[in-house]
Amino acid sequence: MPHDDPLEAFQEFFAGPYHETVSDLADAYPSEESLRIDWGELSAFDQHLANEFIDRPDRMRDFAAEALNKSDIGVVGANIRVYNLPESQAYRVGKYRTSHLGKLLSVRGKVVDMEGVTPYAEEAAFECHLCGTLTRLPQSYGDMLKPNECAGCETTNPGFMFNQDQSTLVDLQKIVIIPPDSNLEDPPAAIAFLKNDLCDMVGPGDLVTLNGIYETFAGQSEATLSTYLEVLDLDITERTEIDTYGASEIREFIMDTLTDEIEAADEWAVDRSVVADAVVESHGVRREEVNDQIDYLIDENTVGEEGSKLFDI
Repeated sequence: MPHDDPLEAFQEFFAGPYHETVSDLADAYPSEESLRIDWGELSAFDQHLANEFIDRPDRMRDFAAEALNKSDIGVVGANIRVYNLPESQAYRVGKYRTSHLGKLLSVRGKVVDMEGVTPYAEEAAFECHLCGTLTRLPQSYGDMLKPNECAGCETTNPGFMFNQDQSTLVDLQKIVIIPPDSNLEDPPAAIAFLKNDLCDMVGPGDLVTLNGIYETFAGQSEATLSTYLEVLDLDITERTEIDTYGASEIREFIMDTLTDEIEAADEWAVDRSVVADAVVESHGVRREEVNDQIDYLIDENTVGEEGSKLFDI
């Protein structure tokens, strides 16, 4: 039966047909930090609500998150993810149109490029340097959006300082996908952004299905707009086996990179993530394999006592 209030609808959904799934998340939280909603089950519960999630995914995600926060399960701040979208929402890379902007799409492609994981300010806090008032602004991918006027002293453009501690920061990773079966020299490509526990899930060559919101970048300077997918959920259709390098070669890459980073920083220690990022970007090795070999080096004490300290900080 259709519900008039989306918040109440999600509360009933989580307390009813999805109660066991929500309870499982509560038991595993915070090591598991996402609630994956099967669109098919949501549609069976309330077809209108499910369709609204496709047409207005940002707003519906907020309602779902609020309903989860208000539940008696005790899970606050979990990521809301949606999978198993209807076939009508499945598109090849580059085949969606202007009418699909802001909608939830399912796009299948092959990962051809990826960047390291970086902090991203979902909501940035700015402190007025005249009166200290904090102004918070939701952010979009690209240049940071800054306030034009202080809400406290009402001074126009007084000079604001980004306040990291008061901002909402998440992990972010940019990937690029192309059609998996394209024979074109320059196939269409799509930029996609992964957040939080979706980061580091895929590697170059993997075939993936991305369920994400089709959006345009903010602050563009040309009339032809650049677009991206904000990924809510992903499925790995086929994982490419990384057999170019053996374990010993990956360990050699790690040790060489560790030496280079120490020399470049002129310090006695280098953060483990810096070494892993450099190996991934330089050699195309999947991050999980790099981390496995770092763990091996530490466990075997192959790098010596000082080397173990470098990886453990």
